[in-house]
Amino acid sequence: MRTWRVGSFSMGAALVLLGVFLLLSQFLKWDPAIAMISWWPLLFIILGVEILLYLGFSKSEKQQIKYDFISIIFISIIGTFGLGMAVVNATGLLEVSKQFVIAEERTLDLPKFEEELTNEIKRVYIETGPYSLNVEGSQGEKAVMFGTYRGDMKKGDHSIKSISDYALIEKQGDTLYIKLKRAPMSRFMNYNDELNATILIPSNVELELIGEHNNLNLKPRDLQSNWSIASVGNVNMDIAENANMKIQAVNVQEAGEADWQEVQGGKSNNQDEDNEYEESIPLTGTLTYGSGKYTIKVKDSYTVEIN
Repeated sequence: MRTWRVGSFSMGAALVLLGVFLLLSQFLKWDPAIAMISWWPLLFIILGVEILLYLGFSKSEKQQIKYDFISIIFISIIGTFGLGMAVVNATGLLEVSKQFVIAEERTLDLPKFEEELTNEIKRVYIETGPYSLNVEGSQGEKAVMFGTYRGDMKKGDHSIKSISDYALIEKQGDTLYIKLKRAPMSRFMNYNDELNATILIPSNVELELIGEHNNLNLKPRDLQSNWSIASVGNVNMDIAENANMKIQAVNVQEAGEADWQEVQGGKSNNQDEDNEYEESIPLTGTLTYGSGKYTIKVKDSYTVEIN
């Protein structure tokens, strides 16, 4: 009587196929995870063929069937693992884990924005978004934006590929609108993307800037129009020696060490029943350089530092 061990041939074929796929993945640069997902269904095909062959031969001669449980358990483990990999791949988690493993922290250039400001454009309106921003006055006739961004990404990848990925640009009437967007981020991993942009604004164009309590470095240079800054955390302003402007601070918590005039508010001493304490009252004041022909108004912000 002939004995047929179901599972032995399947385990041998599984080892051969696994070796072939791993060898080919080295030469053909296959993704090992994708290779695993691709070949494991063949195990069930081979095991099914083996059982069908036994049923066919058992009709013509007497055979005793024995199951090679070790081989079958081995095949089941591989099959279960392959099925799990297929489920993970279908949900997208495999790609996320792959990106997490191969990601590296990189600093890249933002796509540069340039806009020729014709005589019809009298005003630039900027919403900074959550990022710190550098704004400078220029003698040119273009609004220019450039900078860098940093984050975790795979080699050769660019999470910001065009201007529209980080800024909304729109012209309406006599105003150019610039709204910075939050950099693309993964839902599953905290990439800690950082965006550092510089915007050049012609000095003869009015500027209105709205922040989100972030930091702003301001260099008005030879200012020839009025600028308005609001809702910024910390304003660090560089003023030229020959400046001809007036700086107005309205509802500002701290105004640095500059010699402000027409000051209202600021710190004051108060006393309750138990002790004396210092209360900070929002400050309003002005600084004048030259004849103060043009005005920069900073309102509803935390600190103003003048250099």
